[in-house]
Amino acid sequence: MIDFFLISKIFILLIDIIGIWLAFWIYFANRKSRVNQLFFLLTIFILLWISFAHFANLSSETHQAILWTKLTFLAVFAFFISMYFFVNFFPREEKQPPLLSGAVVSIGVIFSLISVFTDLLVKDVAIREWGVLPIWGKGQIYMYGIIAILTFLILGILLKKYFRLSSVEKLKVQYFLIGIFIFAVMNLIFNIFLTPKYTDFPYYLFGNYSAIFFLSFTGYAIVKQELFGIRVVLTQALVGVIAIVLLAQAVTAINWLEFGWKFLIFLAFLYFGYFLIKSVILEIQRRQEIEKIDKAKSEFISIASHQLRTPLTAIKGYISMILEETYGKLAEKQARPLENVYRSNERLIKLVNDLLNLSRLDAGKIEFSPELNSLEDIVSDIVEELRINAEKKGLYMRMVKPSKPLPKIMVDRDKLRQVILNIIDNAIKYTNKGGITIELKKLDEQEEIKVSDTGEGMDEKELNSLFQMFSRATAGTQLHTEGAGLGLYVARQFIEMHGGKVWAESPGKSKGSTFYIQLPIHLDPKLLKTKTITKAPDDIF
Repeated sequence: MIDFFLISKIFILLIDIIGIWLAFWIYFANRKSRVNQLFFLLTIFILLWISFAHFANLSSETHQAILWTKLTFLAVFAFFISMYFFVNFFPREEKQPPLLSGAVVSIGVIFSLISVFTDLLVKDVAIREWGVLPIWGKGQIYMYGIIAILTFLILGILLKKYFRLSSVEKLKVQYFLIGIFIFAVMNLIFNIFLTPKYTDFPYYLFGNYSAIFFLSFTGYAIVKQELFGIRVVLTQALVGVIAIVLLAQAVTAINWLEFGWKFLIFLAFLYFGYFLIKSVILEIQRRQEIEKIDKAKSEFISIASHQLRTPLTAIKGYISMILEETYGKLAEKQARPLENVYRSNERLIKLVNDLLNLSRLDAGKIEFSPELNSLEDIVSDIVEELRINAEKKGLYMRMVKPSKPLPKIMVDRDKLRQVILNIIDNAIKYTNKGGITIELKKLDEQEEIKVSDTGEGMDEKELNSLFQMFSRATAGTQLHTEGAGLGLYVARQFIEMHGGKVWAESPGKSKGSTFYIQLPIHLDPKLLKTKTITKAPDDIF
């Protein structure tokens, strides 16, 4: 049989050293913080808990073993009192009714005194080869009941405040809950279920040893400014639990040879587990860096677009007045260049609008205001507005309406108009002969807009990436180089706001394209809650 007492001493020593280091590290990280102060106290009490239990096992005299066992339960109740006050301040202070706090302290003190000065909890101990086993008194059931009540009270306080916390504070609580979950489950399995049933081995020590996980997770949650999220927590928890199981198998070996190879497996698992956790952390760190870059990019686009907005508006206004001859008659050789400048300015305005929409979508600052509107009216207005552009290129433009008028639907008119105008305008740009057909129809609980053209067409690869950000088909990059590839991406976002969908189909190059927009007739009320977002301070043109 391996020297169990030697191994137990090593583990207790390591846990005490790490625990005391954690307690002082957290305390001196911010000595004025009540959370740090209370963490120091609960760490000391939990270390006394497992140390007193160890001293009881080392005792050769029955009266000494009984005393250390009773002091163990004194430390248990002191730990739960400190834990109660800890969660009142972690991660932010939220005071409880004085009567409740007084009751917790009173019950903890009373049971601490009972555990030390009476035989109601521990009336004797049984000496075993591996140490001592407590012989319970009549108060055992009451002790477990009080511990269960205090546990649920602590968790209830924490969960009650959880939903009012910031995302960073919630992550801190998640770390704490993972730590306490490991500690509670290990104690439940080893201390409550296995120890009374199997008296040939001190299984409760493994429950005591798991305190180091609780302390580590809680300490990390207190001092870490940027937590990596629940994925890291769960990975660490999984590695920790498996490590405990492997260690338990090594410690219960029947000889040194078995202990040796099992302990080597335990060490190997720790080695690979460390790199597993490290790889998860590195992955999340890289993702956070990408998110920071994306945020900086969005902020830059938003600021730059707003700065461009004012001069472009002024240029548009002045050129428009000059072309309307507000400042005097223009010669033909002056008017033509100014018309070119006006069109170029309009393209810049469209680009700025797309960039503003993109930045506001990223920041959640697009207003979604659906009202009852006629889809036929919206599409008819757009067709009439763009018909002149089609006629200039010698293209036909047909609108096919259903035999029965379509019912009005809840849509944000401005956003839907922008989507439809973008798609029809693109169809005109990329069609050199033939024309465009716009068809409206009702499909069960949806209304559909179908825009077909006889233009350049697209292959499968272009269709798959068409609605992605900064993506353009080959015809777009060759025929109209001024586009940025944002219009269809924004269009898809706007249609999805309505609970609808938009897609494109094409039989191939030079065979035309067909765009479909489907919108629900009855807007889901949930969309009004989930998709209505704060309006940005400045409207676009």
